[in-house]
Amino acid sequence: MAMGKDVFGYVRNPKPDGIFSTENSKLVFGSVDSPKGYLVQNWQVQYAQQVDELFEIGSNNLYWAKARPQGAGSLGRVIGAVDADSPNKGFFPAAAYDICDGGATMKLVAGGGSCPARNGIAALDRQIAITMSGVVVTSIGFSMQVADVRLAENFTWRFGYMELN
Repeated sequence: MAMGKDVFGYVRNPKPDGIFSTENSKLVFGSVDSPKGYLVQNWQVQYAQQVDELFEIGSNNLYWAKARPQGAGSLGRVIGAVDADSPNKGFFPAAAYDICDGGATMKLVAGGGSCPARNGIAALDRQIAITMSGVVVTSIGFSMQVADVRLAENFTWRFGYMELN
C-alpha cells in the first residue's frame, strides 16, 4: 500500500515495519523459571556509574573522575496464588536478605512475545539476559487501593556487578 495522508495530516506507510506482541512473552527471575501465577506487573533494573568533571584552576583542561558502578532494581507484583518467596521457589535466595552473606547472584531473562515475521513485517521478539551479582534486598513493601481491590507487593534491591548475555 502506498503512503498517504491520513485525516490528521500525517504522511506515513499504514503498515508497520515491525510488530511487538505481549502474547507468549516471558520472564525468568532468580530461581523462578516460569513466574506464571506470581502476577508480576512491572520490573526495572538500572546499573550506572557516576562520572564527575574536574577542572584545573588556571587552565581549560578537563578531567574525568570515574566512580565505581552500582545497580538497583525493583519488581512489583499482585499477591495471588503463589508466594514470591516460597521455599526453593522464590525470586530471591536467602543470601539476598543477609548482607553479611555478600549478596546473591541473580539472573533476569526477559523476552518479547511472538508475532511471526511475514509480508515484510519484522517480528520484534528479542530477549535480554541480565546477571546481577551481590544482590541484596533493601526493601519489601505492600500497598492496596480501594479501586483496585488487590494487594500489591514491591521489592527493591541493590547489586554491585552486572553482565549482559
